Amino acid sequence: MSAAERTCKYHALAPLLIFAALLAFFWRPIEDYDIWFYMVSGREIAATGKIPDTMFYLLPLLGEPASYIEWGFGLLYHWAHSLAGYAGMTALNAIIGAATLLLAYRAAIGKHAWLHPAALLALALVAWWIAVRINYRAETALLLALAVALWALERYAEQGNWQWLTAIPVAGWLLVQMHPSVFFLVLLLGAYAAEFLYAPPAGRMRGQAIAALALTSAVTLALACLNPYGWHQVALPVIALFSGQELMADITEYIPVMQTGYALHFVIMAALAVATLTLQRERRISSGLLLALFGGLTFLYVRNIGLFALMLLPPLVRLALHRCPPLPAKARHFAVAALLAVWLGLPLWQDKLGSGIKPGLFPEQSVAYLKQHLPGGRVLNFIDYGGYLAWTLGPKFMVFIDSHDIMANRTVQLHDDIFLAAPGWEIPLSQYRIDAIFTPAVMQFSGRMIPLVEQLAYGSAWRLVAREPSGMLFLRADLVSDGGLDHQQVWEQMAMEAQREQNKFPDHPDPWAALATAYRALGKEAQAQEAERQYRRLSQ
Repeated sequence: MSAAERTCKYHALAPLLIFAALLAFFWRPIEDYDIWFYMVSGREIAATGKIPDTMFYLLPLLGEPASYIEWGFGLLYHWAHSLAGYAGMTALNAIIGAATLLLAYRAAIGKHAWLHPAALLALALVAWWIAVRINYRAETALLLALAVALWALERYAEQGNWQWLTAIPVAGWLLVQMHPSVFFLVLLLGAYAAEFLYAPPAGRMRGQAIAALALTSAVTLALACLNPYGWHQVALPVIALFSGQELMADITEYIPVMQTGYALHFVIMAALAVATLTLQRERRISSGLLLALFGGLTFLYVRNIGLFALMLLPPLVRLALHRCPPLPAKARHFAVAALLAVWLGLPLWQDKLGSGIKPGLFPEQSVAYLKQHLPGGRVLNFIDYGGYLAWTLGPKFMVFIDSHDIMANRTVQLHDDIFLAAPGWEIPLSQYRIDAIFTPAVMQFSGRMIPLVEQLAYGSAWRLVAREPSGMLFLRADLVSDGGLDHQQVWEQMAMEAQREQNKFPDHPDPWAALATAYRALGKEAQAQEAERQYRRLSQ
């Protein structure tokens, strides 16, 4: 084989090499709570052959009208689980992540070599930033659809062939079955329309290009309306923007990015965005509009950091291609090999590589206990864990709430009153014939003690029967034959959870208050007093 033939084969295999590297990078265990209620709806759709129109697994809402707007995403992951278990879900999530970045990378490199070291470094940086959102969420369908649109638009810009644009309505139709965000594709088309006003595609006049993108937008929106929920599914992001502000204030995903642990990441990304727009001219208008839009959304709501990272990839890759001098072949191959080695080793070094369920995050032991000791029943659960409990226990067990719908409703109000131990909190437990309660001792992020736990610890109606890193399982006393665990373990659990949250968020005062309560119940007065001092210091 000649040197030219070897080079040709090397370049032909480059996309596969990059895809494999991305696939390995995104091969991560399940640690997001929301995947489970998608799975529950997917299982129901697969079993019945239709999308449910009433609630079928949450106790206070049984039989009431309900919508499952991300039904396609749940069905897709249910199929993956049916074929290959939790490893199949891991593979699907990794494939979506790898395909997203590979398409966006291809859109950026144009006719340049795939294995350009500086461009690969840009890709690796974006992969690191976007990984937090490649997490078994329906949002990953949006990221993939945007990447398809970027790829199609760049092919259209290179060749002027309108047929490349047909991929965008198809991607939009598939997206709307899984996530109500097809409007973002129209915004992307609008940004490129502004670009084509100054730099039209090859062989096309400005008017022709703008007309093609306008038609593509119209077809995308029209086709997206062909979903089980019609136009409402398409308009939902706009509706939520104006009607869901109060809801957003109570969800950590909607915290401004500068108030989170991703503040420094955002600053670096924003600085790189400015550098890309300043130092290179290609696609400056479209990139500037998209970076401003998604950077602004990320500044307001941290959940958008994945979208910002994806929009940063093309201009960052172009900057690397245009500004970094070419290397000799041997130096280039060494740089690529070293970069890929670090890239693949990073998840392993961070202990993030793996498949299946992340150990200790979900109530696996409590589920095993319930299945072993009860033929079925009704479970009161803290909101974060309802989806997992419904997936693993259903249909023999019913759960109380999950986080798929946290708009104000009876379930949310009852959940809040019970876990706050408001006066009369015991009444709904009797009304809904609750057999078991699963709850953590403190709330994630804030570290605030859950008042219900104190009532359960000192009361006699409920017995602690299992505890694990994610929380505790209490059973109605008349269902416990062996007496259960010593209730002192409730306070040990609270101390453990509060310390965990304090380590993650050292500036939060509430974990110290929970620690003080736990230490005092355990007879550790000196430690309780120190925790109270820390609480007062941080509360000032």
